[in-house]
Amino acid sequence: MTNNKKHIYIIQGTDDNVERFFKAMEILWGIKGLKIQKLKQKGCDILSNLSDNQKKILNSAKELGYYDYPRKITSEELSKLIGINKDVTLENLRKAEKSIITRILTDN
Repeated sequence: MTNNKKHIYIIQGTDDNVERFFKAMEILWGIKGLKIQKLKQKGCDILSNLSDNQKKILNSAKELGYYDYPRKITSEELSKLIGINKDVTLENLRKAEKSIITRILTDN
């Protein structure tokens, strides 16, 4: 009698790491017939609701240490480095943060 049970596991990682994991399962445990299928969910990208300007400012803030503790850069320094008015920089950061936080808290 054949066991026709199917198991679905969700594994997250880079393509290379996932492939290495599956090869290890075949070699170490003799597991055959494994299939890799990429999981795609519409609207899964948490940054998809942000404007290009919000993404640019948010990425710059992260890279330049605005979110480090203690901060490596002030909002005024950030705005000068990216060439955008301080008030506009802060408005875009807050809107981006609100959008991200709302998506995280809504999804849970």
